[in-house]
Amino acid sequence: MTRFNLAGACLIASMIIGLTGCEKPDLSEMMKPPPRPAELDKLVCWVGSWEGTMEMKIPGHDEVMTGSGTSTVMWEADKWLLLERFEGTMGDEGTMKGLGVWTWDPKAHKYRVWSFDTFGGVSEGTATYDEETSTWHMKAKSRYLASGQKSVSEGKVKMLDNDTMEWDFTEWDSLKLSKYMEGHGTSRRK
Repeated sequence: MTRFNLAGACLIASMIIGLTGCEKPDLSEMMKPPPRPAELDKLVCWVGSWEGTMEMKIPGHDEVMTGSGTSTVMWEADKWLLLERFEGTMGDEGTMKGLGVWTWDPKAHKYRVWSFDTFGGVSEGTATYDEETSTWHMKAKSRYLASGQKSVSEGKVKMLDNDTMEWDFTEWDSLKLSKYMEGHGTSRRK
């Protein structure tokens, strides 16, 4: 056997010995959930039934559209996820219904937020909470399934008290060159 083949055989043998010496994982340990992050407790302020009103303006149009909506927010998956079911109307556009999901991402140190609606909107974003001002700051990327149109949005929700929140948002094209809409509103716990 040449020196090259001998070195290769030794390398392969040491890999095999190393792999066969590895312990098999304990499945009972793998199936235990990790400790629930304390950051999830900050989401409790959203839990409940809400109703609100909003105003929205589209740049280049003088009309201010008004709307109203309701949402019910509850814990799911042993309080690891917050699930929101919402419904609202805006002008003559009809009723939009949808779902939202919130959770904590410990690696990113942010809340992850997803939303899906009957107008074909799908969004994925993040949120952070400013304890000093009782304000949630959110950013999202959205896509409308029917048209393929993409957008980005930013907004904030200020918790005025346990039963009242004020919010605003702005949505742009995906490169943030053209503003699509901006709005604000107030929601109150029922």
